[in-house]
Amino acid sequence: MAGLSRYDVNAEDTGLEGRVLKNKLGIKEQKKLHDTETVLLADTYSHFFELLKKGAVTFNLALLFQIHKLFLETLYPWAGKIRVINISKKGVLFTPAHYIDDALHAFEKILKKNVPDVRDTKKETAQKFAVIHNEFNAVHPFREGNGRTIRLFLDLLAVHLEYNPINWGGTTRTNYIKACADGMLIKHTTMERIIYRGLTKNKSALTANRQRAY
Repeated sequence: MAGLSRYDVNAEDTGLEGRVLKNKLGIKEQKKLHDTETVLLADTYSHFFELLKKGAVTFNLALLFQIHKLFLETLYPWAGKIRVINISKKGVLFTPAHYIDDALHAFEKILKKNVPDVRDTKKETAQKFAVIHNEFNAVHPFREGNGRTIRLFLDLLAVHLEYNPINWGGTTRTNYIKACADGMLIKHTTMERIIYRGLTKNKSALTANRQRAY
Protein backbone atom coordinates (compact mmCIF):
# COMPACT_ATOMS: atom_id res chain seq x y z
CA MET A 1 0.00 0.00 0.00
CA ALA A 2 3.00 2.33 -0.01
CA GLY A 3 2.81 2.99 -3.74
CA LEU A 4 2.87 6.57 -4.99
CA SER A 5 -0.54 7.80 -6.07
CA ARG A 6 -1.24 10.21 -8.91
CA TYR A 7 -3.84 12.95 -8.90
CA ASP A 8 -5.52 15.24 -11.38
CA VAL A 9 -4.88 18.79 -10.19
CA ASN A 10 -6.17 22.22 -11.03
CA ALA A 11 -4.05 24.21 -13.50
CA GLU A 12 -2.99 26.81 -10.92
CA ASP A 13 0.07 24.83 -9.86
CA THR A 14 0.46 21.20 -10.85
CA GLY A 15 3.69 20.79 -8.91
CA LEU A 16 4.94 18.48 -11.66
CA GLU A 17 7.97 18.35 -13.89
CA GLY A 18 6.74 16.14 -16.68
CA ARG A 19 4.93 13.42 -14.73
CA VAL A 20 7.16 13.60 -11.66
CA LEU A 21 6.52 15.79 -8.63
CA LYS A 22 9.03 18.63 -8.27
CA ASN A 23 11.30 17.80 -5.36
CA LYS A 24 14.24 19.18 -3.40
CA LEU A 25 16.57 16.41 -4.57
CA GLY A 26 15.97 17.10 -8.24
CA ILE A 27 14.80 13.55 -8.92
CA LYS A 28 13.25 13.33 -12.37
CA GLU A 29 12.55 9.59 -12.66
CA GLN A 30 9.32 8.26 -11.17
CA LYS A 31 10.83 4.95 -10.04
CA LYS A 32 13.70 6.67 -8.25
CA LEU A 33 11.26 9.06 -6.57
CA HIS A 34 9.05 6.14 -5.53
CA ASP A 35 12.04 4.26 -4.12
CA THR A 36 13.16 7.34 -2.19
CA GLU A 37 9.71 7.82 -0.70
CA THR A 38 9.63 4.15 0.31
CA VAL A 39 12.90 4.54 2.25
CA LEU A 40 11.66 7.75 3.88
CA LEU A 41 8.42 6.05 4.89
CA ALA A 42 10.33 3.19 6.53
CA ASP A 43 12.42 5.73 8.46
CA THR A 44 9.23 7.52 9.53
CA TYR A 45 7.74 4.25 10.80
CA SER A 46 10.87 3.59 12.84
CA HIS A 47 10.88 7.09 14.32
CA PHE A 48 7.27 7.10 15.45
CA PHE A 49 7.29 3.54 16.76
CA GLU A 50 10.28 4.49 18.91
CA LEU A 51 8.28 7.44 20.23
CA LEU A 52 5.35 5.11 20.89
CA LYS A 53 7.56 2.85 23.00
CA LYS A 54 8.48 5.88 25.11
CA GLY A 55 4.83 6.87 25.55
CA ALA A 56 5.46 10.06 23.57
CA VAL A 57 2.68 9.72 20.99
CA THR A 58 -0.68 11.48 21.26
CA PHE A 59 -3.36 10.36 18.82
CA ASN A 60 -4.69 13.68 17.62
CA LEU A 61 -4.79 15.79 14.45
CA ALA A 62 -1.36 17.23 15.15
CA LEU A 63 0.17 13.74 14.94
CA LEU A 64 -1.01 13.38 11.36
CA PHE A 65 0.75 16.60 10.43
CA GLN A 66 3.88 15.50 12.28
CA ILE A 67 3.91 12.18 10.42
CA HIS A 68 3.48 13.82 7.04
CA LYS A 69 6.16 16.43 7.68
CA LEU A 70 8.79 13.92 8.81
CA PHE A 71 7.89 11.53 6.00
CA LEU A 72 8.22 13.96 3.10
CA GLU A 73 10.16 17.04 4.23
CA THR A 74 13.37 15.68 2.65
CA LEU A 75 11.64 15.85 -0.73
CA TYR A 76 8.96 18.50 -0.71
CA PRO A 77 8.65 22.03 0.72
CA TRP A 78 4.93 21.46 1.35
CA ALA A 79 5.43 18.48 3.68
CA GLY A 80 3.24 18.85 6.76
CA LYS A 81 1.30 21.72 5.18
CA ILE A 82 -2.27 21.95 3.93
CA ARG A 83 -2.45 21.78 0.15
CA VAL A 84 -3.36 24.94 -1.73
CA ILE A 85 -4.53 23.26 -4.93
CA ASN A 86 -7.58 21.17 -5.75
CA ILE A 87 -6.97 17.50 -6.47
CA SER A 88 -9.13 14.66 -7.74
CA LYS A 89 -8.75 11.04 -8.71
CA LYS A 90 -10.82 9.16 -11.26
CA GLY A 91 -13.47 11.87 -11.22
CA VAL A 92 -13.67 12.06 -7.41
CA LEU A 93 -12.92 15.55 -6.11
CA PHE A 94 -11.43 15.69 -2.64
CA THR A 95 -12.25 18.60 -0.34
CA PRO A 96 -11.61 21.86 -2.25
CA ALA A 97 -8.53 23.65 -0.97
CA HIS A 98 -10.42 26.66 0.39
CA TYR A 99 -12.62 24.38 2.56
CA ILE A 100 -9.85 22.26 4.07
CA ASP A 101 -9.54 24.24 7.31
CA ASP A 102 -13.24 23.76 8.02
CA ALA A 103 -13.10 20.12 6.95
CA LEU A 104 -10.17 19.43 9.26
CA HIS A 105 -12.01 21.06 12.14
CA ALA A 106 -14.92 18.66 11.52
CA PHE A 107 -12.54 15.72 11.13
CA GLU A 108 -10.87 16.52 14.44
CA LYS A 109 -14.19 16.08 16.21
CA ILE A 110 -14.75 12.76 14.42
CA LEU A 111 -11.27 11.63 15.36
CA LYS A 112 -11.74 12.41 19.06
CA LYS A 113 -15.02 10.52 19.04
CA ASN A 114 -13.63 7.45 17.29
CA VAL A 115 -10.19 6.80 18.80
CA PRO A 116 -10.74 3.35 20.35
CA ASP A 117 -9.46 2.17 23.70
CA VAL A 118 -8.38 -1.27 24.90
CA ARG A 119 -11.90 -2.07 26.15
CA ASP A 120 -13.30 -2.04 22.61
CA THR A 121 -13.79 -5.33 20.82
CA LYS A 122 -11.89 -6.06 17.64
CA LYS A 123 -15.05 -5.31 15.63
CA GLU A 124 -15.59 -2.00 17.41
CA THR A 125 -11.95 -1.11 16.85
CA ALA A 126 -12.18 -1.92 13.14
CA GLN A 127 -15.36 0.15 12.84
CA LYS A 128 -13.74 3.18 14.43
CA PHE A 129 -10.54 2.79 12.43
CA ALA A 130 -12.57 2.68 9.21
CA VAL A 131 -14.35 5.92 10.09
CA ILE A 132 -11.06 7.65 10.92
CA HIS A 133 -9.43 6.40 7.73
CA ASN A 134 -12.30 7.32 5.42
CA GLU A 135 -13.05 10.71 6.91
CA PHE A 136 -9.38 11.70 6.66
CA ASN A 137 -9.22 10.36 3.12
CA ALA A 138 -12.22 12.46 2.14
CA VAL A 139 -10.47 15.62 3.31
CA HIS A 140 -7.12 14.66 1.71
CA PRO A 141 -5.38 17.67 3.28
CA PHE A 142 -1.95 17.08 1.72
CA ARG A 143 -0.68 17.37 -1.85
CA GLU A 144 0.60 13.78 -1.71
CA GLY A 145 1.08 11.01 0.87
CA ASN A 146 -2.36 11.13 2.49
CA GLY A 147 -2.96 7.38 2.38
CA ARG A 148 0.46 6.49 3.73
CA THR A 149 0.08 9.06 6.51
CA ILE A 150 -3.27 7.77 7.75
CA ARG A 151 -2.15 4.14 7.51
CA LEU A 152 0.90 4.83 9.68
CA PHE A 153 -1.32 6.72 12.15
CA LEU A 154 -3.65 3.69 12.39
CA ASP A 155 -0.73 1.26 12.63
CA LEU A 156 0.60 3.22 15.60
CA LEU A 157 -2.84 3.25 17.19
CA ALA A 158 -3.23 -0.48 16.60
CA VAL A 159 0.04 -1.23 18.41
CA HIS A 160 -0.97 1.13 21.21
CA LEU A 161 -4.11 -1.01 21.58
CA GLU A 162 -2.00 -4.21 21.78
CA TYR A 163 -2.54 -5.30 18.19
CA ASN A 164 0.15 -5.78 15.58
CA PRO A 165 0.41 -3.15 12.84
CA ILE A 166 -2.49 -3.62 10.44
CA ASN A 167 -1.79 -6.03 7.60
CA TRP A 168 -2.77 -3.69 4.78
CA GLY A 169 -1.23 -6.13 2.32
CA GLY A 170 -3.95 -8.66 3.14
CA THR A 171 -6.17 -7.14 0.47
CA THR A 172 -5.65 -6.13 -3.15
CA ARG A 173 -5.08 -2.55 -4.20
CA THR A 174 -8.30 -2.73 -6.20
CA ASN A 175 -10.29 -3.70 -3.10
CA TYR A 176 -8.58 -1.00 -1.03
CA ILE A 177 -9.42 1.67 -3.61
CA LYS A 178 -13.01 0.39 -3.70
CA ALA A 179 -13.15 0.71 0.11
CA CYS A 180 -11.85 4.29 -0.16
CA ALA A 181 -14.48 5.10 -2.80
CA ASP A 182 -17.23 3.64 -0.59
CA GLY A 183 -15.88 5.73 2.28
CA MET A 184 -16.33 8.88 0.22
CA LEU A 185 -20.03 7.95 0.19
CA ILE A 186 -19.98 7.45 3.99
CA LYS A 187 -20.14 3.68 3.52
CA HIS A 188 -17.55 2.42 5.98
CA THR A 189 -18.23 -1.32 6.04
CA THR A 190 -15.94 -2.15 3.10
CA MET A 191 -12.93 -0.53 4.81
CA GLU A 192 -14.02 -1.99 8.12
CA ARG A 193 -13.79 -5.51 6.69
CA ILE A 194 -10.28 -4.86 5.32
CA ILE A 195 -9.09 -3.50 8.65
CA TYR A 196 -10.79 -6.26 10.65
CA ARG A 197 -9.00 -8.93 8.61
CA GLY A 198 -5.73 -7.06 9.01
CA LEU A 199 -5.94 -6.75 12.81
CA THR A 200 -4.24 -9.41 14.91
CA LYS A 201 -3.54 -9.29 18.61
CA ASN A 202 0.05 -8.86 19.74
CA LYS A 203 0.49 -11.93 21.94
CA SER A 204 3.71 -10.68 23.53
CA ALA A 205 2.02 -7.45 24.63
CA LEU A 206 -0.89 -9.38 26.10
CA THR A 207 1.47 -11.69 27.99
CA ALA A 208 3.45 -8.79 29.38
CA ASN A 209 0.28 -7.07 30.57
CA ARG A 210 -0.94 -10.22 32.29
CA GLN A 211 2.39 -10.59 34.07
CA ARG A 212 2.20 -6.98 35.27
CA ALA A 213 -1.28 -7.68 36.65
CA TYR A 214 0.06 -10.23 39.17
